[in-house]
Amino acid sequence: SPLLATSLAMSPHRELLLFCVVLLQLLQGCPGLSTVKQFKAAALCPRLSALPARAENSKIGCGAACSSRPDCDLFHFNRTAGLCYHGNSTCEGLALWSNGPCESYRQVPSSVDPIVAQLCLKLLYRFASHGLENVADPSKYRLSSGNATVNASGAHFVQSLDSFLMAETPGFETVVNKGNKFSFFVRAKHPLNIDATYAVFRQCISNNVSHDFFVYDGKIWHNVFWPAESISRLFRSDAAFNASSNSSAASIAAGVSFNSTTASGFYFNGNARGATLDETEAVGGLSNANFQCLHLGGFPGNSSFSVRGSISCFGLSTRVLTQSEFALLDSWCQQV
Repeated sequence: SPLLATSLAMSPHRELLLFCVVLLQLLQGCPGLSTVKQFKAAALCPRLSALPARAENSKIGCGAACSSRPDCDLFHFNRTAGLCYHGNSTCEGLALWSNGPCESYRQVPSSVDPIVAQLCLKLLYRFASHGLENVADPSKYRLSSGNATVNASGAHFVQSLDSFLMAETPGFETVVNKGNKFSFFVRAKHPLNIDATYAVFRQCISNNVSHDFFVYDGKIWHNVFWPAESISRLFRSDAAFNASSNSSAASIAAGVSFNSTTASGFYFNGNARGATLDETEAVGGLSNANFQCLHLGGFPGNSSFSVRGSISCFGLSTRVLTQSEFALLDSWCQQV
C-alpha cells in the first residue's frame, strides 16, 4: 500500500500521528524514492483567507498529500467541510496560522540547531562541521562544488570561473524579493584589497543575477534587482576597513539586512554600519526572469571577483537581523 498510517487515540498529551508515505515509482518516476514524515498534533488554526484549501476525504489523505510536498510540514483537515489546508513552519509560513482550538498536525522537527528557529534562517552553511549540507534544513538546498575545496577550515576558492559552490533554490526569488524582510551573512577570510563577491542569486543556466553581496574598497555592498520593476539598486555600507594596499588575508564577518524595499543596515566584525543607496540602473529583458540558484565564492562569468580565500559560514534569514543577532550568528559560525 502506498500509505501506511498509524493513528493513536488522542490523549491530553496529543500522541504522535505517524504518516509513512512511500512515493511509488509509477507515480513519481523516481526509483527507490521514499519520504517519511512524523506529525504531532498542534493547536494551530489556519487563516482561511490566506491559505488555499483542497478537497480531501480524510485526515490521513490530507496528511499524505502534505507528506509528498517538500514545502509542507503542517496541515489541518476540516472534516465537516472536507477541506485540507497545508502550510509550513518557516517564520513567514507560521504567520498564516494562529494559536487556537483547532486540531492541526505539525511535523516533528529533526535535530536542527536551535539557532535556525531563533534567527529564522532558511539557509545556513558551516563548512567545517556540516560540509555542503544546509544546516537549516538538511533535506534541501545542498551545495555542489565547482573547483572549490571544502575542509575543516571552510570552503576555499581560487581565481577561476569554475571555483564556486552552487545550490538549486527554487522559489527563492519570492523570498528575497521586494516587500519582504531578509538578511545575508557571511564569515570569510581573504585579502582586504580585492573586489570579492561572496554570494549571488543567479539564473541557473546563465550569468544574470538578482542579488550580489560583495566587498570592495573597504565597504560592504549589496546590489539587488527587482524583476517586476526592471531596476537594479546598489547599496553600500559606511567605511568598514582600510583596503588601500592590504594584500594579507584577514577575517571578515559581514551582513546586510533588507526591510521591504531597501537595505536597512550593514554589519561588519561586530559593529553596525549605515546603509546608503549608491546608484540605481534600469535593466531590460529580465522582467520575467527567475533566479533560482545560489552561487558562493565569486561572480558568475567573471573570475576577477573571486573571493581568493575562504568562506567558513553563510546564512540567509527571512527577517531583519539586529547587530546583536548578527554577532550571535557569527559566534555560532566559529563554534567548530
